[in-house]
Amino acid sequence: MISLNLFNDEVYNLNNIVFDFNGVLAENGRIAPEVKKLLKQLVSTISISVITADTFGTAQEELSDIEGVRLIILPAESNGNEKAHYVQKWGAETTAVVGNGANDQPMFSIARLKVCVIGHEGASSGIVAAANIVVTSPEDAIRLFMNVKRLQATLRS
Repeated sequence: MISLNLFNDEVYNLNNIVFDFNGVLAENGRIAPEVKKLLKQLVSTISISVITADTFGTAQEELSDIEGVRLIILPAESNGNEKAHYVQKWGAETTAVVGNGANDQPMFSIARLKVCVIGHEGASSGIVAAANIVVTSPEDAIRLFMNVKRLQATLRS
């Protein structure tokens, strides 16, 4: 669990992080070695799930050496409501989401903490607008959760 006190009596108690795969953790279906290393460290602190339609068909292979990460592969025709279903099921108030695409919008609309990654694939304008935090790499997104003071500095009012 990650607990975050923003000093204005707002507290985040996060039990889960849900990541999109392509455009967030992976580029062209491949995860960079540094991203894998960081995920391996973070999963010892909090429950991590990756929910994806797996456009490139590589998610299972790319995540196979990261113990503890739950992978959910959705049908290609999924519209994002399935992602929101899982966030709701696991507890929207205790879940952070990390995404970039229009199909992440449903989970962004209900999750407690929303992080947008604008990488080489870009990001949907709706996701950028809905995010609490916007970063430019998966490494930066993961490091936010590894150092609570980074989250506090960005979110405090």
